[in-house]
Amino acid sequence: MKPKKQASNNSMSSKSSSTSTLKGLERRAVSQRHSEHLQSGAVDFIAQEIPIALAYNGESHAVMMASPIDLRDFAVGFSISERIVDRSTDIRSIDIRQATQGITINIAIKPALMARLKGKRRQMSGRSGCGVCGITDLAAALPKIEPLSDSVVPSHTIIDQAVEALKNSQPLQHQCGAVHCAGLFTEHGELTALREDVGRHNALDKLIGNQINALPENCFVVMSSRASHELVAKVATCGISSLVTISAATSLAIDLAKEANLNLIGFVRDKRQIVYANSV
Repeated sequence: MKPKKQASNNSMSSKSSSTSTLKGLERRAVSQRHSEHLQSGAVDFIAQEIPIALAYNGESHAVMMASPIDLRDFAVGFSISERIVDRSTDIRSIDIRQATQGITINIAIKPALMARLKGKRRQMSGRSGCGVCGITDLAAALPKIEPLSDSVVPSHTIIDQAVEALKNSQPLQHQCGAVHCAGLFTEHGELTALREDVGRHNALDKLIGNQINALPENCFVVMSSRASHELVAKVATCGISSLVTISAATSLAIDLAKEANLNLIGFVRDKRQIVYANSV
């Protein structure tokens, strides 16, 4: 959803002027062009994007560009979806600290699990749009996923309603137009939780971290993005059997969904849905 035009010179848009700044956003002065010869000053809401350094037992692991909100959820979800830990109880503590140029998160895990990090080290500065860029081990980039049990694809009506609910439940996106979101829905299409971030992978990790201990039976995830292979892997790793994305799927995402026996539905537009993979 694109932000509405500013209502008048030197003022925020009508939707913004009566709304306080949400966490993860900041106000910035911008120039608004109406034509080659007509422009005006304005103030707009901008999505924050900062480096988040993740370390395990004091050892650096990754630097991801992310929204500085819901960071405890992010730490838990990233650890589980990247298969660094098996369950949230494997995490002993999470220490979040402001640094000079970003935020550091030190995650204390069981010593036996530190070996899990071998082959997963990321010699990279993570990007908001890519979760595996920079992995040096090809096998780590294309992980093996245990096949899920057969499950029924959510109905056309339920998916349509869920996508509409997702579009209407994104506070950051409605103010700045620059973030992705991930929503968890029950089998009946009820929204149970939603997380937003400048990166689609980060949004999903935050959702997983928040809900991993209370996943409803036959629940499914809806994403505001395209379906990449890593989103498929993260969802399947957590035992969620269906992933819905508003945009299309990549070929590798489809291949991995079939391998994982995961329902993958995308390109949900104007009552049309593309079923790329289904388990039954």
